[in-house]
Amino acid sequence: MKTQLVPKYGLFTAISLVIGQVIGSGIFFKVDDVLLATKGNIFAGLLGFVIVGISVVFAAVSMANYAQILPGDGGILNYVEYRFGKKASALVGWMYLSLFYPSLTAVLFTVSGIYISHLLGEFLDFTPTFLHYSLIGFVNLCLFWMLNVFRPKTSGVFQQLTTVVKLIPLILIASLGIIVLLPGNGNEIAALTSAETNSGQGFWFLVAASFIPIAFAFDGWYIATQLSGEIKNVQKNLPKALIIGTITVLVVYVLYYCGIVLRMSSSDILRLKDTYIIEFSRRIASKSGSVIIQIFVIISVLGTSNGLLMATTRVPFQFYNLDRTKKFLNLGHIHSRTNMPMNSAIFAFWVIGLYMVLYYFTNTDQFFTNINYDLSAIPIAFIYMVNGALFVGLLTLIKKGVFHGRRGLKYLMAIIAILGVLIVLIGTATAPNGLSYMVISIIFFMAGFFFIKKK
Repeated sequence: MKTQLVPKYGLFTAISLVIGQVIGSGIFFKVDDVLLATKGNIFAGLLGFVIVGISVVFAAVSMANYAQILPGDGGILNYVEYRFGKKASALVGWMYLSLFYPSLTAVLFTVSGIYISHLLGEFLDFTPTFLHYSLIGFVNLCLFWMLNVFRPKTSGVFQQLTTVVKLIPLILIASLGIIVLLPGNGNEIAALTSAETNSGQGFWFLVAASFIPIAFAFDGWYIATQLSGEIKNVQKNLPKALIIGTITVLVVYVLYYCGIVLRMSSSDILRLKDTYIIEFSRRIASKSGSVIIQIFVIISVLGTSNGLLMATTRVPFQFYNLDRTKKFLNLGHIHSRTNMPMNSAIFAFWVIGLYMVLYYFTNTDQFFTNINYDLSAIPIAFIYMVNGALFVGLLTLIKKGVFHGRRGLKYLMAIIAILGVLIVLIGTATAPNGLSYMVISIIFFMAGFFFIKKK
C-alpha cells in the first residue's frame, strides 16, 4: 500500500521552487564555464543562453500537460510511468536516487561553501581552498537537512523568502545590462555582438559547446514536479508555476549575462573562475556594498541548495513506492509527527555526502583538473534524454485527444521542446568530456536493473 504526503504548499511556493531551483544554482558559478566553452567569445555565450532558455520555456509548457492530468505525488516519475510503463519509471527513479538529485545537491552545497569561504576571507587572514569549500558545504548540508526533516514547513517558508532575496543581486546586475544596452551605447553593443574568434573553431561549434554549462544553469525547473503531491490545487498551480517560473528565469539570465560581460572582460572572468562575482561586486560597489552583494549571493545559493534538498530527501521515498522497485531500508516509512519520509531523508543524506567527497577529488586531483572535468555535467545529459522521451511520447497523447485545448498548438510546443532537447544533447556530445558524461549516465542506468523487479 502506497503512503501519501499531505498537500501543504501553495502557488507562490511552487513558483518559488521553479525560480529558486534555477536561479542561484548555476548562474553565479557557470558564467566562467560558459566563456571557457566558447573560448572567451561573448556573443556565442549570449546565443547559448537565448537558445537554451527558449527551449526550457517550451519544455515547461509541454511538461505542464502531464502535470494537469497526473497531479499525484512523484512528478516526472509518474509521467514516465503513465507514458512508458512501470519498469521505465522505476529505472528513472533509480537514476534520480543514485545519480541525479544527490550529485546536484552535493555540488550546490559545495558552491555555498565557496562563497562563504571568500566572504570570511574579507575579514579573516586566510586563503580559502577547496577543502574549506567542502567542509563548509557539508556543515550547511547538515543544518538544512535537519531543517527539512524536523521543520518542513519552515523549510518551505525559507524557500519563499530566498526566492525573493536571490532576485536582488540578479536584478541589480541585470539592470546594468539594460543600461549599457540602451541607445547611445553602441560600443558596448558592438562588443557584445562581435562573433569573431581566434580559437580556430567555428562560431556555431562554440555556441554548441556552451550548451552544457548553460543547461546546468537552467536546470532544476522541473524539480517542483517532485513535490507535486504536496502542492495545493496541483492541477492548476503546478502548470502555472512551471510556465511563469521559466519565462522569468530566461529574461533575468540573459540580462544578468549582459550585465556581467559588459563590465568585466572575458579574460578576467576566466582567470577568476567561480569567484568572478566577488571581484565584480567590488568593481560596482564600495567594500561594504560588495559584502552585501556577496551575502545576497550566499543566500541565493543556499536557497537553491535547500530547494534541491527538499526534493532529494523525498526521492528514495518515491522510488520505494514504485510498483516495480525492490524494497529496502524501509524507505517508504513516514514519521508520524513530522509527516516526513525519515528513512528516505537519512539515505539521501549519506548519498549526498558521498558525492561531496567525489566532487572534492574531481576539483583537486590533477588528472581531472587538467581536462576540466565537471561532475555536475554528468546528470544533465540524463535528464535531457528523459525529458526528450516524454516530449516525444506527448505527441501520441495529443493525437489521442487526452489533453484539452488546441491540438495544433500543443503539437507545435512539443515539437519545439523536442528540438531544444536535441540541440542540447548534440552540443553535449560534441563538447570536451561530453561523451564520457553520457557513458557514465548509461552505466548508472544499467546498474538500475539490479534494483528493479522483473515482474
